Amino acid sequence: MERSLVIIKPDGTVRRRVSALVLEALLDRGYKICAFREMRVPESLAKLHYAVHKEKPFFPWLVDFISSAPVLSMIFEGDNVIQGVRDALGATFVQKADPTSLRGKYGIWAGVNIAHASDAPETAVKEIELWTSKGGLKESSDAEKQARTYIKQYSSGDADYTIEIRNVVKNAIESRDASNDVLQSLIHFLEKDSMGISPEEINALASAIFDFVKEEVEKI
Repeated sequence: MERSLVIIKPDGTVRRRVSALVLEALLDRGYKICAFREMRVPESLAKLHYAVHKEKPFFPWLVDFISSAPVLSMIFEGDNVIQGVRDALGATFVQKADPTSLRGKYGIWAGVNIAHASDAPETAVKEIELWTSKGGLKESSDAEKQARTYIKQYSSGDADYTIEIRNVVKNAIESRDASNDVLQSLIHFLEKDSMGISPEEINALASAIFDFVKEEVEKI
């Protein structure tokens, strides 16, 4: 029986209905959820989680991004759960993800891709140990009940501004627009389905995505 650490990142969790739909899709595959926690990721934990990338130029951005707003941290368990979750999510790079995959449906752009999932059994063991010892993630007999309650709370309605946010990012990169208007547009769409998320958190997430846009513009 495999285990996987699954994190719905801030770009998913701030969009409440998107995070609920992603979570529901994973549970519908029949996996058991052993731990469930909505949390802000401390910078110290973010740095440890992404330690494999610490020498890369995008490392500071990874830390800023995942710590900008709440995430859903979870432990999933089941037969072939590691590959199964990754198959459901789709390709890491959003533009390469199958349109029917979760990233294809809800990912924003490139690595702003709604979720992290362990990529191998060895990685899963290390990540689960890290997030339980440093991130306060605890196994619980009512973890699935908590997850189902989250889904029930946020999945109703039709709120989904993925296309609008993608277009803001895509158009900004293609037109080399790194103006404040882009940042304000990101804030505008991110706050539309963000129940319980503070303006500070929405602004921090929008700023992290905007920093990604600026980096892409500079590459052109």
